[in-house]
Amino acid sequence: MQLTVRSLSRKASAGLAMLEALAALLILTAGAVGVLWWQQQATLRQQQQTYQFIAMALASDLADRMRINASQSALYAMHWGESRQTTQDCFANACSWTQLAQWDIAQWQQALRAQLPKGDASVYSLRGQTGWWAISVGWPANKISSNSTTCPAHMQCWNLWVRPQR
Repeated sequence: MQLTVRSLSRKASAGLAMLEALAALLILTAGAVGVLWWQQQATLRQQQQTYQFIAMALASDLADRMRINASQSALYAMHWGESRQTTQDCFANACSWTQLAQWDIAQWQQALRAQLPKGDASVYSLRGQTGWWAISVGWPANKISSNSTTCPAHMQCWNLWVRPQR
């Protein structure tokens, strides 16, 4: 068998074309992985924005409840992880202002659990600010660390300050 220059160049060009095809496939794969990563990041950001919107609405709802029942605003105070329940139904029966506050916070926590997966909240009076309350609503964060002293670790929070009494 005799090798000629022509047969060698055909074999070499066929191998070179295969290498070029592999390089193009590698570049295409890297680009596709990059696009998928961007899509995942956009989805995570959208989810966090949705949670923030829900937290804003929940905090505003509790602030309105506190304004309506301003004389009992201290009964709305709660810590992270605290759960309130009541057997009183203020829709069905007349309630005192104290019972209304207990029923409000139990109903509000039920809405929090239903609307914000793994959500939690804290309501506390602001130090040095008579009559002012802080409402912090938190939800699990996706690899975002919280720098806030009012928000637990691995959670993102929305804070609202309210003054029920004027």
